[in-house]
Amino acid sequence: MARTPDPKKAYLELHGGTWRVTVSVPVAVRRALGATKLVHNLGTDSLREANVLKRKHVERFKRRIAEAMEAVGRPGVDDMKIAVEFSKIAEELKRKGSAEDWQEFQEAVYERHAEIRWKDARWVRVEDPEEGPNEIEEALPEQTEKAMLFSAISHGRATPVDLMHEDYRKQLFVKDRTRADDARALRLLQEWCKRERIPATLQEIDVRRAHAFADALVEMTGLHHVTLNKYIGRLSGYWQWMVPRTAAVSGNVFANVRLKGPKEKHDQKERPFKDSELADLLLGPAPPKLRDLMLIGALTGARLDAIVDLKVRDTAYNCFLFKPQKQEASARYVPIHPDLVELVARRTAGKRPEDDLFPEWPPVKKADSMRERSFKASNRFTEYRRSVGVDEVVAGKRRSLVNFHSFRRWFSSRMEQAGVPGEMISAIVGHKRSSITLDVYSEGPHMRAARRAIAKLKLPPLDGSPIRDEMTLRPRAHSR
Repeated sequence: MARTPDPKKAYLELHGGTWRVTVSVPVAVRRALGATKLVHNLGTDSLREANVLKRKHVERFKRRIAEAMEAVGRPGVDDMKIAVEFSKIAEELKRKGSAEDWQEFQEAVYERHAEIRWKDARWVRVEDPEEGPNEIEEALPEQTEKAMLFSAISHGRATPVDLMHEDYRKQLFVKDRTRADDARALRLLQEWCKRERIPATLQEIDVRRAHAFADALVEMTGLHHVTLNKYIGRLSGYWQWMVPRTAAVSGNVFANVRLKGPKEKHDQKERPFKDSELADLLLGPAPPKLRDLMLIGALTGARLDAIVDLKVRDTAYNCFLFKPQKQEASARYVPIHPDLVELVARRTAGKRPEDDLFPEWPPVKKADSMRERSFKASNRFTEYRRSVGVDEVVAGKRRSLVNFHSFRRWFSSRMEQAGVPGEMISAIVGHKRSSITLDVYSEGPHMRAARRAIAKLKLPPLDGSPIRDEMTLRPRAHSR
């Protein structure tokens, strides 16, 4: 690799007995400027005088190059992407390149290295014992670091942490929100590297630094340890995926990294609705679009996003067809409860199969939004739930112990109390552990059993009569 020039002779070249200013022209704009370097003869044989005269010409040449760069569309170029491309070229040259090819490659890398290093450089006055006062160009420390990283990546000595991340995310079968978690987790790691002045490369992230990053997350974000462990888990998945795919990773450095938090007490766990709370919700002044969501949630155990995403065609065969959620491998059928027949008939009347069952809760309009379709419905339900006094807040917990998911918990607990086998409950609500598959086409014994099981579920009285909530074996600290 070419060496950094002597500061005393930076941008200077002795030619025919006199000094001249020379500034190399990047390959991208050589055709536009018609030269490989810009030259101005200073007309002096004194190095001291040449150093005094050169500054205005160097700055003039750099302005010309910058304008040419802008004209050919090079502003804001991603240096790390260029470095990655160079690293691929280096690999190829190591296998079958000639000495001349390698020399040309080295010069191209150093040329870009110099561009990065001397970007926004400052001119400083120095006292030279031999030449006297002089002005030299001084690179910014952060630009020098970027230049060194650029060269390391270009030569294959370093690999950016995000080099394979897009390929990793493409092969994930997860929600957009989980993909966003992957992106944010990596962004947090890169921010931490920048803060700690550590190159954000795979070679620099070892087990010790993985733990140090995790320890810094609470202070960096202020988020709950459960949320942060989710991000650490996303990084662990990425590292594990890379192990067999790149020599830059020898093992999963995040495999055993976890943040510990205070142990959750029993009376601080999210819970099902009580029958009295369910009645308060269904008897309150909820608009039809919200009351219908609550009824389906209570009588199917489905998650909110799966409900608002239903189409008219998803109510065929007297079943709901819910899209896969969380760890579910495929969509699942759930028999329509007798108390939901009128609701479904009302919402499907006069509609086409591809129409939404809940047009009142449309998808998010912003194309790049990671929010689920249920975002607004969830917020509206939370406001309504609080307005009718159904709430349980514990100090230090971000969420109430009751939320829309409490319909799902109520469904499972009441089905269990009705004597429905656990395997059948799991099949209906979509738990991974169930071995039962509900198929509407053959209407086999499992589906017939599921219809009988669903019919056993009874809503609490909705005529205003008193409701006695069942006692549990463990008292709650915040009972209603």
